[in-house]
Amino acid sequence: MRLLGSVLIFVTMITSIFVMAVAIMVYSTHRNFKEDADRLTAKLSDSKNQNLQLESKLRSLDNQLTGKIEASKQKVALLESERIQLVAQNTASQAELDQLRQEQRANTAAVVSTQSNNESLTTEVNTLRDANQENQQARDVAVATAIRSTDELHQAQGILTSLHERSTQLVQQLSEKISLLRENGIDPSTDPQAAAPNVRGIVKAIHRAAGKQLIEISVGADDGLKPGHTIEVYRGDHYLGRAEILKTEPDRAVGRVIRHFQKGAIQEGDHVATKFRIG
Repeated sequence: MRLLGSVLIFVTMITSIFVMAVAIMVYSTHRNFKEDADRLTAKLSDSKNQNLQLESKLRSLDNQLTGKIEASKQKVALLESERIQLVAQNTASQAELDQLRQEQRANTAAVVSTQSNNESLTTEVNTLRDANQENQQARDVAVATAIRSTDELHQAQGILTSLHERSTQLVQQLSEKISLLRENGIDPSTDPQAAAPNVRGIVKAIHRAAGKQLIEISVGADDGLKPGHTIEVYRGDHYLGRAEILKTEPDRAVGRVIRHFQKGAIQEGDHVATKFRIG
């Protein structure tokens, strides 16, 4: 690369000397070489341009060479890494080969031991063959017993299948009953004796006793009400409060107004219901 630069500089220097010699000749002869000088100047300019182009090309080639060198270094590093991996794989393969050889030796010893065991087993088989004939008769008896037991098992399985079908039917019926209770607003886990019936009535009278407000309603024991049940009191679309049943008779009941739930003054003629439904 330096040689090429030196050549270019030398060519430039020769060109400059040539132009200078031409100028001296023109000056010494006092001849008008303007046209020749213009042509030479143009050639010199072309030479300089070519020189610049060559220098640019030289730099480009230099850069390309540098890039190729770096790429080659990277490839060398990659090949070195692959070589190290191959060496490691070769070491692992050698260790695996050694292990396989040890296993082969162990298997060979096992084969010898197996042959010895086979001879012992042959003797034992001959002994067992004699015993097998005696066991054959016992097996025939056992087969007959197994057949009888199988018939009994099939009968039991039939009974079990019938019971399972009945259980499935009962579970389905129970599920339907639970769904029906929930649709009617009754918790399936509620004690049937404690569940309040779905009834509606009106307030017939209002009393006060010991600071408590009591109401007499038009439904009672015949409608399923029991002491401890609660009823909701309302007038039209207006909720008035809740009362707890204290005493029941066949066609009426007496309840205590629970102040915590009271939302308005309760009057005769107001409606009551165990399940609050306005309208």
